[in-house]
Amino acid sequence: MTRLLTKNSRLKTKGFMLTEVIFSLFITILVLSILQNLLLSIKKASMNENQHVNDVAYAYVQLNNFMHAENTKNVYPITKDAKSNRTAFVRVDKNCEEEMYTIEYYLKNHVLKVSKAGADRGGYMPLIFNIKSAHFATKKDQIIIHVVEKDKKKSDLVFKLDEEPRPEREKKIVKNKGKREVRPKSETLLGLLLCLNLIKNKR
Repeated sequence: MTRLLTKNSRLKTKGFMLTEVIFSLFITILVLSILQNLLLSIKKASMNENQHVNDVAYAYVQLNNFMHAENTKNVYPITKDAKSNRTAFVRVDKNCEEEMYTIEYYLKNHVLKVSKAGADRGGYMPLIFNIKSAHFATKKDQIIIHVVEKDKKKSDLVFKLDEEPRPEREKKIVKNKGKREVRPKSETLLGLLLCLNLIKNKR
């Protein structure tokens, strides 16, 4: 009888230990699964953040390189026609040929784009996609673009440009307005002598 009880207690102990092992393995697998999902979520969030930064940085570099190309002599913003929903700049090459471009937010496709102004402007160059809104601040030597993306992330693109040059003709007009034409006395005397000679000859 005693031997039977001992055997039964041993079996119960072995069964209890097996249950503990299975339960411990289940808990371990569950914890590892939760940790794996957590790590994947963190990695995905980090990748999305890096993608956002990369998109904005690439857009800035792309437009800045376009503005300051190798054949560019100077580039300046157009302040007189600037608005909060779009802006424009002029790029002057080394042959002094000018080309105007506009930067605007295209609401239909939710994209920030650059296009050539004028009748023959053709297509456009996209800068950033999935834009919720974009506002422009145009100064005499700067263009600032405030961008809000669909995921509510905000960025500011600041482009340092040249000031708009004043035409040489306007400068000369301004200078000449403050000057009076004064003829020297010698020219006045010569004119009088010529008049007197003409009168004598007629007589």
